[in-house]
Order: sequence, then structure tokens, then C-alpha cells
Amino acid sequence: MPRVAFATIGCKVNQYETQLMRERLERAGFEVVPFSSLADVYIVNTCSVTEEADKKSMQAVKKALLKNKLAKIYVTGCFVEAESCKIKNKYPEVKIVRNIDKLRIEKILLPEVQLNGDFTIHRFFSHDRAFVKVEDGCDRFCTYCRIPYVRGKKIRSRKPEEIISEIKNLYAAGYREIVLTGVNLALYGKDFNSSLVLLLEKILPFLSEDVRIRLSSLEPHLIPEGLLELMAGTELICPHLHLSFQSGDDEILKRMGRGYTTSWLKSLIEKFRKRIPEIGITGDVIVGFPGEKEENFQRTLQFVKDAGFHRLHVFRFSPRPETPASRMKGKVRESVKKERSRILRETFLDTSKEFIKKFTGKTLPVLVESKPDLKTGYPAGYTHNYIKVLITSCKESLDKIKGKILPVRIVQAERGYALGEIEKVFSEKV
Repeated sequence: MPRVAFATIGCKVNQYETQLMRERLERAGFEVVPFSSLADVYIVNTCSVTEEADKKSMQAVKKALLKNKLAKIYVTGCFVEAESCKIKNKYPEVKIVRNIDKLRIEKILLPEVQLNGDFTIHRFFSHDRAFVKVEDGCDRFCTYCRIPYVRGKKIRSRKPEEIISEIKNLYAAGYREIVLTGVNLALYGKDFNSSLVLLLEKILPFLSEDVRIRLSSLEPHLIPEGLLELMAGTELICPHLHLSFQSGDDEILKRMGRGYTTSWLKSLIEKFRKRIPEIGITGDVIVGFPGEKEENFQRTLQFVKDAGFHRLHVFRFSPRPETPASRMKGKVRESVKKERSRILRETFLDTSKEFIKKFTGKTLPVLVESKPDLKTGYPAGYTHNYIKVLITSCKESLDKIKGKILPVRIVQAERGYALGEIEKVFSEKV
């Protein structure tokens, strides 16, 4: 039985596509082994959203070549779409696989293999929550982003029936949180006169009470009409909004080509908070964009404080070749970017504690993860509104509670996480 190993760099979409390739190759007769193991085939699923992602992608290719010089190395993903010549020039022995060809990876490796047309996944290797890709492509062309160039500007949405079938597969495999994801999730259905809201309305009747849907990152100005009311009217959709807002300064937002202002964004957040008081607001932000002076950064910092983000992904601006932002004046020194990143991370830890304090003494549903917290050894998980919780009770019974959504009483708020205890009626059972 031939052995295949995967390395995945980047977003939830990439992780989903690796799982799809993994299952198709298993059905074709391959044994999947860890990337650190000796394998006959190595597949590197790359990312190119930042310069750091480019480097990690190339490092993974190098690791595979060093591990087994006789192995076949296949490289796919967004770095391939953007820089295939760079990869081939440095590593001429590797084989290039386009993003669109991931769906037929078994035919590329073994042309004689004939699999049926089932392009759904049935589990999600090494994850406690399963990602379901529902959409591909982005037609926005923000000035800093190369994703429309490497993923395509045409929106390509999966049919609801296929998505529902996949969710059923994953539920049967024991997953109790399904994360809907896409290259630009908010644009789901644009290609066939549908929407993310209509998709969710079709999914909800098929869900049991012990499962929940979480939405991955959304572009604020593309959030479809009706999403707020739909989320407010059901407990099956997590009250959690992850906004790719990118900056809290109007001048920088304009240079980014984002299409909204901070006052509009603030009103959007207030509207969601008013309708769904327990909602968790998290987000993505870029520091060091060309032209970002200290006063621009301070406005972003204040915006983060005012909006009450309890978790942030902070990215240092990385010029992507051929994008308008890569040619803009006003470059920010790397040392300044690092310091601004540090300040923002410290800030959201403070705002997170304030947010978590609101739930002290309350019982929240927590999906318990299979790995304990590294520092304390306590079981850990996330609430429906995306608060990380360390469970200080049942420290020795992780095997009995992992993968379940359990009622946990929040007893203490910390910076970035909460301490909690499983409600007694459930702790006695486990």
C-alpha cells in the first residue's frame, strides 16, 4: 500500500481541501501517514496570503525533499497559482497541481483509478470541529490581496444538497460543531441567485439539537440581508461574528479599497449586539499598511477598544506582488509593524476579559476539545460565542467529555479565556 503525507499551510478552505484529497486517496488505496514520516508521496497544500505563508510553503517542500529523495512531491494551493515558476526553478523535480485539480488528485497520482463522483468528506482528521467549504472565489480585489488572482474572481458555490449531505456525514462521525467556510463566505450563492441566509435556512431543519453551525470570517459590507434575524432566532447557529474589518481608520480603509467606513462598521456591530446581546465579535486586522502613520494606528487601536473585540487575528502588512498596495508609497518599517502588532494583541486581551466578565456565573455551552490546555493540563473548549474556557472540574476525565457540547458555568474571567466548571448534573455522569 503506497504511503502519502500531507502538509497544509493556510486557511480553513485549504484545510478542508486537504481533507478531501486525503479521503479520495484513501479510497484509492493509499495509506495516509504523518508528514514527518517516510512516505512515497508528499503533497504540500500551500498558501500565499502573506510573504510568511510563501516562506512556510517553500520550507514544507524542502522538508519533503529531504525526508525521502525517492518520493514524488506534489505541490498545490495558492502559492502554486501565484508563483509556480519560482517553485519549479528552485525545485524542478516537484510536480505542480492546480487548485482546480485537487478534486481529481487520485487520477493525477494513479491514472487507472476510477472513483465515483462523491466529493464530500466524512470526517476531519485531527480536528474537533469540522470545516465545510461552501464557496470558492472572490471578486472584490482589495488593493493588498492576491486571492482573486489565485482563487479566481468567479464565485463558485456548492449546491445546498451536497453541503447538507456532507454535514450529515460529519454528524454521523461524531462532530458537533460544523464551521461553514469559503474564500469569501458572504458571497455564497451569488452565482445562482441564492445567498448564505437561504443556505442556512435549508440546513437548519436537518440539524439535531446537539450540533451547532459556526460561520467563519465574513466581509462586513457583504453580510447578507436577513442574517442577523436568522441568527437571533435559533440556537443552532453560534452567536459569533468574525469580521475581516482590516483597519479602524477611514483613510487606511479607503487605501485598502474596502468600501465602508468605521462609523458604518461601528453601527453594524452595535446592531448585532443589540439584537443578540451575548454575541461574540472577533476579527482580522492588518497593521503597517502603506501610509499608516501613528495617528492612523491610534484610531484603529481606539476602534478595537470601542468595538470590544474579544479576539483578533493581527497581520503585519505583507506586500503581495502585482497588487496595487505593493506599489504604494509610505512603507512602514518592520520594527514598527511588530510593535503595533504587539500593542493590538495586548489590547484585545484586555477587551476579552471585559467581555468574558459579563458571563461570570452564567452557564454556557462548551465544545470540549480532545487536547487539554498546554499550560494547565485542564480540559479546554470554546463556547457558542467563541470564548475559550478551561474546565477546572473533571481534570482527569477528558476522554469521557471530549467532542461533546456540555453546559459549563463560567466562574472566572481572565485575559483571553475563562475558567469554568461543568454543571454538577453532567459532571456526575462523566
